[in-house]
Amino acid sequence: MRQTGLIPADMVLTPTADESRFIRNSLADVTNSAITGALLAAAAVLLFLGSLRQTFIITLAIPLCTLAAIILMSLFGLTLNVFSLAGLTLGIGQAIDTSVVILENIAVNTSKISGKGDRPPTPTETTANAQEAAQEVESALVAATSANLVSVLPFLLIGGFISLLFNELILTISFAVAASLLVAITIVPMLASRLLSIPWSSNVGNFWLIRTFNERFEAATRGYARFLGRVVRYRLIVVVTAVIILGGGTVWMIGQIPQEILPRISTGQVNLRAQFPPGTPLATSQKVMEIVDGILRSQPETEYAFTTVGGSLFGSSTTENPLRSSSTITLKPGEDTEAFAEKLKPEFAKLNLVGTRLNITPGQVRGLIVTNTPAQGSEIDVILQGESDRTLREAGAQVIEALEGANLAQFRPDADPRQPEIQIRPDWERVAELGLTAQDIGDTIATAIEGSVPTQIQRGNRLVDVRVQFERESINQPSQLESLPLFGQNNQQIRLADIATITTGQAPGEIQRINQRQAFIIAGNLSEGASLGDALTQVQQVVSNIQLPEGVSVVPSAAAETNRELQKSLQLLGGLATFLIFVVISVQYNSLIDPLVIMLTVPLALAGGLFGLYITKTAIGATVLVGAVLLVGIVVNAAILMVELANQILQEQHNEAISLQDARMAAILQAAPQRLRPIMMTTVTTILGLFPLALGIGEGTEFLQPLGIVVFSGMAIATLLTLFIIPCFYILLHGAFNTNLIKLFRVKYKTTLKFLNRKNHSTQKKNKRAN
Repeated sequence: MRQTGLIPADMVLTPTADESRFIRNSLADVTNSAITGALLAAAAVLLFLGSLRQTFIITLAIPLCTLAAIILMSLFGLTLNVFSLAGLTLGIGQAIDTSVVILENIAVNTSKISGKGDRPPTPTETTANAQEAAQEVESALVAATSANLVSVLPFLLIGGFISLLFNELILTISFAVAASLLVAITIVPMLASRLLSIPWSSNVGNFWLIRTFNERFEAATRGYARFLGRVVRYRLIVVVTAVIILGGGTVWMIGQIPQEILPRISTGQVNLRAQFPPGTPLATSQKVMEIVDGILRSQPETEYAFTTVGGSLFGSSTTENPLRSSSTITLKPGEDTEAFAEKLKPEFAKLNLVGTRLNITPGQVRGLIVTNTPAQGSEIDVILQGESDRTLREAGAQVIEALEGANLAQFRPDADPRQPEIQIRPDWERVAELGLTAQDIGDTIATAIEGSVPTQIQRGNRLVDVRVQFERESINQPSQLESLPLFGQNNQQIRLADIATITTGQAPGEIQRINQRQAFIIAGNLSEGASLGDALTQVQQVVSNIQLPEGVSVVPSAAAETNRELQKSLQLLGGLATFLIFVVISVQYNSLIDPLVIMLTVPLALAGGLFGLYITKTAIGATVLVGAVLLVGIVVNAAILMVELANQILQEQHNEAISLQDARMAAILQAAPQRLRPIMMTTVTTILGLFPLALGIGEGTEFLQPLGIVVFSGMAIATLLTLFIIPCFYILLHGAFNTNLIKLFRVKYKTTLKFLNRKNHSTQKKNKRAN
């Protein structure tokens, strides 16, 4: 092998910090989730439709919507990353939904035409049928798509932490949803009008699995129609029972679900930070870290480790601190970082290092700050403030000792302890008389201890520093500084002891202030499996039982404050999204009753989402918040399809022979079974598209896994409940509002008649008197 530059030919360079590895793996995993979801959704479409041509149309709609969304991303300056790719993954389900609804309606109408005779429909008939069938559901799709778009509008308006983090995700979903509507009302009818008129058929619908599935589905549809007819007879009981069960279950579950700000992301690395007691020589720190390195390298999960002693290294910048050391451990692919960190804590405890703290935590994505705590690398904090430094340190030690009993997090002081130092206090009058300056004194002391670089010499093609400094043995003791020579006016030689007092003292390792007040920050990291909400509660209980010295107060935790802001954001975003969806649907239908019926699917979906979080033991955080708001916009689609068809049937078939209430009941009982297939198809394709994301397989997917779980479980449970609850709500609300209106009109009519009769009677009396 040829030697290049100054690197020996047999030397192997190992990258110790390769962020591209995590990025590549994350993008690959999210991309695989999107492709897998699309394939599963296409398989579901083939199973429901039983036609290769129709499946081809839906399969073609997926890349078209994706391509349109990517073009819009490019126009708006977005990049391909974990968030935008996850947005495309969610958008795929929406693209399939809108296309499936139109295609299913076209296919049903085409089969009706084919059933009228033995010949297949002509291209002209298929084209006219495709146009007519698309127009039948166009209003419902526009309403559903508008609901999806306005549900994410608050994210772009409210700003702040949530908007900054999920902005690309929200925009990408919006682009995919808008593109799905465009493709559904243009490309899908066009392809259907051409492909469905071809007389040749692959007969894939006669395949045993597909034929059996559709026969069972038809039987299930008939059974659903019969059962729904019985359910609506007891609609009030059904609704009240559902409200009690879902409401009570939601209240109970939300108290059992843990809370967090953002989920942890496994980067495949573990960070170790070592803090040594004051006065520890650098050589001792190096020996300790060699022992720690030996333990790290002996673990079967370790691929390699990079250790820094006497400071920290970040990129090309270094920070010198003899009391701090760190190590970055890169694990082999597929290893659990949290389990590895918990495994090593007992091993480090066996070293019995008095005064030395070894803190090992899973690595974090660089640039992604999970909490806004002032303690770097921590997930939870306790902050004390006071005026006296001594009192503050005593209170901090008292709190740390009490927190050692907490099992949900491990705590440590964020700042270095006070360190011994040599203090040089010049006599400034004497310094001025001799013509010296503070810079002269400082440069001389720095040259004596660390040396200085007055010039450089050239060796080959590079420059080498020439460092001038004293011998190490001459500056080993503080007393040796007293004889350090200085040169005043006229090159008069003076000793440092002649112009300054040299003493030893204690200096703070780090001065911490919050809002211009001195602070003592206690940093903590969660234990494996612990949630932020439970840890905050435990810390609050421990700190509240401590009698702090006078003048010391506890500052509200930054992590707890962020958690409260998230809860407020959840209420605000959820309320705004629900309101905007209601307004859009009200404008679309020019009514308040039907939008109210449709919006009642929202609590069903949220209850289903909470159930999914409870079952999977997933904490509520910012990602769950985004998923809940997205779920609000998605889940109304099924109700819109059902209510839209019921209103169409009512308008076409209602006559004066039966009451309006009976006509509405007949319309919804007819519409619900007819819309069962498209509702189930859209639901199945959506949840299958989200299924890989909800599993959270691969690096980087842990961040968006809670979003997938919320939408997945919320869609699945809400759709099952919607099939029965929405018809009951439809009949009840229309009946209640119509009955109240009729009563109101009757009261007004009777009042008007009485007024007219009285007026007429009074007029007759006046006429008699006049005569």
